Amino acid sequence: MAASSREKFYANNTLAVLLIAMENNNVRVETKNESLIKGRLINCDGFGNLNLINATIINVRGRKIKVDEIYIKASSVRYVQLPNKINPMEEIEKHISRSKQRKPQMPAKYKKEKT
Repeated sequence: MAASSREKFYANNTLAVLLIAMENNNVRVETKNESLIKGRLINCDGFGNLNLINATIINVRGRKIKVDEIYIKASSVRYVQLPNKINPMEEIEKHISRSKQRKPQMPAKYKKEKT
């Protein structure tokens, strides 16, 4: 599904750009219910919603639950801990330069069929 203009705006003008740049890296997410979720970030949309794979959820009581994939809504995120080896400014700059190089694609429903 194509991103809306509002989502594109948020993706480029909020700290969601850092999370988008961190895709395919391991992160730790602390939620507002005080759970800790560790896993590989595979997707972050412009609103800050996260998809992690191979995740481990540690609840308040210390119980660990392993899941293959988890979706975390942005409104439930308190903190996102990034790996120490990552320089946030470099990652943001790389992401912005990559996104400028991509040519915008016209959605298939607007392309004219060749006859």
